Amino acid sequence: MAPRPLGGPRPGSSGSGKPTRDQRQRPERPPAGRPVRRDGAGTGSPAGRPGGAGSRAGGPADPGGPADPGGPADPGGRRGRGGGDRRTADGRGGEAEVQRPRAPAEKRRAARPGSGPGSASAARTAKQARRRDQLDAARAAARPGPDRELIEGRRPVIEALRAGRPVDRVLVASGSAGSAGATLADLLALARARGVRVETVPRSVIDAEAQTGAHQGVMAVVAPIEPIGLDELLAVPLGTAEPPFFLALDGVEDPRNLGALARSADAAGCHGMIVPRHRSAPLSAVAVKSSAGALAHLPVAEVANLTRALDRLRESGVWCVGLDGEADAGLFDLDLATEPVCVVVGSEGAGLHRLVREACDVVVRIPMTGHVESLNASVAGALALFEVRRRRGGPAGRRPAPPGP
Repeated sequence: MAPRPLGGPRPGSSGSGKPTRDQRQRPERPPAGRPVRRDGAGTGSPAGRPGGAGSRAGGPADPGGPADPGGPADPGGRRGRGGGDRRTADGRGGEAEVQRPRAPAEKRRAARPGSGPGSASAARTAKQARRRDQLDAARAAARPGPDRELIEGRRPVIEALRAGRPVDRVLVASGSAGSAGATLADLLALARARGVRVETVPRSVIDAEAQTGAHQGVMAVVAPIEPIGLDELLAVPLGTAEPPFFLALDGVEDPRNLGALARSADAAGCHGMIVPRHRSAPLSAVAVKSSAGALAHLPVAEVANLTRALDRLRESGVWCVGLDGEADAGLFDLDLATEPVCVVVGSEGAGLHRLVREACDVVVRIPMTGHVESLNASVAGALALFEVRRRRGGPAGRRPAPPGP
């Protein structure tokens, strides 16, 4: 092969210096400063050529073409699909605002029909707000306030109304009127007669405020029981034809026992009850409920020292009879029942305290033939009270029942 002369044409080219057919079909690369469109439609862009670097079919990478969308981030700041930055070009070389993805629940709420101000959901929200307001008002009505307390149960509320005890309002649980008997009807009639406001509240409010589990759907805001002095209690029997008859409690700290004893004392015709200021159950809603409203009628004297109070009774001519399981004399052999008498009942566990026992004129026991050693304080007191009533006969001053048809 003969050597190519210097300055001669290259192989494959015409001797005239013009590009050959293969050279004319090869596209020219764009200048370095010319922008390349992302869609591959620009002149000279390899992305528009089938099988180029910008096409889905793939092929050899073209140094002048754009980066593949699934590849690494390009110098323009756009990340591939594996990135997490969903930014788009704004057409001026910048970047558009990033849009926060919405949660599925947010999308459902936005697409839900009737979610405007006048829709069913808005009406449901307004109804819930009204229920909350009603519940708050009911809770406010159940708060006693200063110098007031709550009592619960139909019979205690009825007896408070009958006794003239100050009653601010009566609270009745919703749904109680439908299944109520004559007791609730009498209660509502008494409340209307006395001009006491009756409010219907949710039962949950009464359940939350009640101190016992037997409120029967009724509560009342009343003034607390005001104890009287011992001299006032001694003056109570003066208006009757019957000798004085009292009940004294020595350390009864269970409010249910105190209420049960008050109920028995009222039923037996006692003129009043004496309790110490300390070591005694309070005259609370539990005691009032256990007394079935008897504490609204029975005068209660509160003393600082029960031993001195018994000495005061003895000076006034009242016999003090104490109950003690270790006594020699029996209750049913007591001959003092027709005299002015005060029955003294000890605490549930310790019984009578020593000084109180010494202050009594006589101490008796309740004869028992069973296996138990003692009785409940309220049961023992009830037996002694009704033994006195049995010996005295029927209650003095009580009107006889009308004759039958």
